[in-house]
Amino acid sequence: MKDSKSSGNLTFMSVLQDYVLPFLCPSKYPNLGIVMAGAFGLTFLLQMIWTGYPDEKLFYSKTSLIGYSLITLCRLLCLLLVYVLVTEHYKIQDHHTWGRNPGLGGFFMAFLVGVPAMLISVGVHNLFIYLELKLENPIPPQLYYYVTSEESVWGILLLLIMAVIFPILVEELFFRGLVYAVIPDKWWLRITIPALLSTLFAVNRLEFPSLLVIGLCCSIVRYYTDNTLASCMTRIGYFCIRILLGQILSLQDPDLVQNAIDYNKTTLYSSIIGVSLGIVMMLVLIRQLRTIRYLQKNEDIRCGSEDGKPLSIPLREHFHADFIIGAAFLALCWIMS
Repeated sequence: MKDSKSSGNLTFMSVLQDYVLPFLCPSKYPNLGIVMAGAFGLTFLLQMIWTGYPDEKLFYSKTSLIGYSLITLCRLLCLLLVYVLVTEHYKIQDHHTWGRNPGLGGFFMAFLVGVPAMLISVGVHNLFIYLELKLENPIPPQLYYYVTSEESVWGILLLLIMAVIFPILVEELFFRGLVYAVIPDKWWLRITIPALLSTLFAVNRLEFPSLLVIGLCCSIVRYYTDNTLASCMTRIGYFCIRILLGQILSLQDPDLVQNAIDYNKTTLYSSIIGVSLGIVMMLVLIRQLRTIRYLQKNEDIRCGSEDGKPLSIPLREHFHADFIIGAAFLALCWIMS
């Protein structure tokens, strides 16, 4: 009788030590859960402060360019803080987050990917707005936006830095750098997870399809070139082509249309053509990017380089309590938006 009780106690203690405590305690490896918990936990805290603080107590409006720049800077600092803490604590090397040099041709190909990325994302955005109007769904307001127009040199410079340069560098370094480095070395995981998390980070339902397209394009470039700066070049190419072709394929403002009947059919047809053309161009460029990755692998085999090897993290290490906490904070960011 005593032996059965002792075996029962041993079984309980073994389950506690082998399963319960490892689940509750942080992992010894860098993992997706700790990254999500840190990034989205800080983002949710900042979002609650931003939405709860009275607008009349500020010397600027939240929807002004200054207010938009301030909240954008704070959100990017949250990502940057998590990046620094995780990389320093777990001693993650730069070649895992930044990648390696794909050569001038690789950067040029990454920039060219911005062309089909722009065509597909803008077209998908316009088609999604039309679908929302067709289904008579209410258009939700954006959480972070600005309504003031700046024509001064300093205003344009501030907009360029806070809406283009800083988000590109920090978001790509975090999602296509840190997140990319800690997830398992499966091509479909390394493309979809960073793209999905970067899209969800924006907390914008109307822009979700178009941002997901951009995220997938950047993740594809990151995977095939093995370089984070290359994905930055893709987003730079996206903005450059969007400025050049803005008159041909413009981004539909949902505030300018009331229903599907008022929707400009020219915009609808041009969006369909843009998406179709962008997909064809993307397939051609992916074929060229695959050549870059093939050459990199051959060079690694020939030289015995360690730069191309991913972090060896067991799959179970990603699923701790911090993963649930990170997913909960992410859900709260969307629910409270």
